[in-house]
Amino acid sequence: MKRLYNVISITYNDLRETNMNEKNKGNQDEFDIFIANSIFPEAASIFSTHIKTIKSIKNTAIIVMDANALLVPYNVGKDSVSQIRTTYEKLVKTGQLIIPGQVAREFANNRTNKILTLFQQLTRKQNSITNLQKGKYPLLESLPEYKEAIRLEEEIDRLIKEYRKTISSVLDHIRSWTWDDPVSRLYADLFTEEIVFDLSIDQDNMKKELKRRQIHKIPPGYKDASKDDSGIGDLLIWFTILEIGRSKSKDVIFVSGDEKPDWWDRTENQPIYPRYELIDEFRRESGGYSFHIIHFSQFLDLYGASESAVEEVREEESRLSTEFSLIGEFIHKWQILEQTLLSKYRLIKANSPERWINPTEVAHQLYGSGLVDKKFIVDLQDIKHLRNAFVHDRNITMIRTQLEIKKAISKLDELIIIASNISFEDAD
Repeated sequence: MKRLYNVISITYNDLRETNMNEKNKGNQDEFDIFIANSIFPEAASIFSTHIKTIKSIKNTAIIVMDANALLVPYNVGKDSVSQIRTTYEKLVKTGQLIIPGQVAREFANNRTNKILTLFQQLTRKQNSITNLQKGKYPLLESLPEYKEAIRLEEEIDRLIKEYRKTISSVLDHIRSWTWDDPVSRLYADLFTEEIVFDLSIDQDNMKKELKRRQIHKIPPGYKDASKDDSGIGDLLIWFTILEIGRSKSKDVIFVSGDEKPDWWDRTENQPIYPRYELIDEFRRESGGYSFHIIHFSQFLDLYGASESAVEEVREEESRLSTEFSLIGEFIHKWQILEQTLLSKYRLIKANSPERWINPTEVAHQLYGSGLVDKKFIVDLQDIKHLRNAFVHDRNITMIRTQLEIKKAISKLDELIIIASNISFEDAD
């Protein structure tokens, strides 16, 4: 399944791996050639580990929520939100639900974008409807059919005016939210201090551990190395899960839309199994308990939510999958453009450094040599702003429509063709 908020990270970080490898050349001396002994210190357990099924542990396991799961209710109807509340209430009552502190912080960072998206979509709907009456035709006034058409136009315009006024009231209501939107209120009612598990950490040791995992590609977190926080968020969540296993001696079911290869073994662009390194590390740290990852729709189904709620969430996951597939294509083509520009630049700058160079800087150099025009620079800047939004703030992608992303991909295709056809015979 292709699901929430991760095609961006999968595609971007895979395509940036060459550049990251250049940056990490200095880490080769730190690479532990015996790392497999560290990852799997108990060789015999590889053959003897028994992983309990999700259904067999559903009534006793600790359920740990990821931030992307907490954001799902912003995209579904009130009946599904009611089912989500009921599901959470059951788990709170049985003491099975935990929200990692890092997840709470990520939710705080991202919920604003969800509300901004809603506000933007309503505003666009309000502005997209225009009045029908754009002039009258006196020559036709004697026709009964024309008189009826005018009457209907007036009625439709009246309804449009009423519609705009109603939407304005809705937008005012959204503006009035002071962190008490329906989803935030739901969580305020349920997620008490006892539900939030905030891990106590030594920051220096955590940074060292993150670096070790990134050098040796130990899950999770190494696929987020290019993010602003270097991927520490996933590692903090994972260490919280390990501490829960240790302190509570329980199986854990992690509810997450993350599908990156540092959480899942993947094939055919689908996650198939949680990484065995995670399962084995959790088993060792918890004293023999099992670890599973499921999507939010599976979570609702597992704990008895209505079929309609499960289906609505599944459809929303599918819709997001389509959007993020487009974003993955966009980022892939951006990388092709980067590489094409850089290869052309190095042909005219024989002494250029081997390091990665900002594509905007490269384009300006090409422009200075008369190899691209000013429009190329402007179009590249526009595309770069969109690329930065996709890479550094995943939830801002929700503000973009599929049509907008498709147009951006078409523009990238044009820029790639221009860059590919650069002829140095024309250089100044």
